[in-house]
Amino acid sequence: MKKFEEVMSVSNEIENITAEEAKKKLNDPNVQFIDVRDKESFSNGTIGNAMHLDRGLLEFYLAEGSPIENDTFKKNPDKEYVVFCGLGGQGTLATKTMKEMGIKNVKNITGGMSEWDKLKD
Repeated sequence: MKKFEEVMSVSNEIENITAEEAKKKLNDPNVQFIDVRDKESFSNGTIGNAMHLDRGLLEFYLAEGSPIENDTFKKNPDKEYVVFCGLGGQGTLATKTMKEMGIKNVKNITGGMSEWDKLKD
């Protein structure tokens, strides 16, 4: 079985940005934030107008022809997507999946919401 460090090594294969860098993109109309946490966490607060795409269903949202396909990505292929989760792990894996499924401009917020929340202080 793979060790956690091996699973998370995909972080080297994606583009990561800091919460501070992400905050500068918050009001950019060419950037869409994507929250991959569970629905309850999303309901308790998210970043700006982030779109909720539960990590467990991500491939289904992205796959062409899926019954729950989200056409946002087809309609906006040149948009920048900024992914986040609670602590950074799910966001890292989701960003890797999105990249593999053809989303060109996708970045992960290192540390997720926990790092974002520190900026409010």
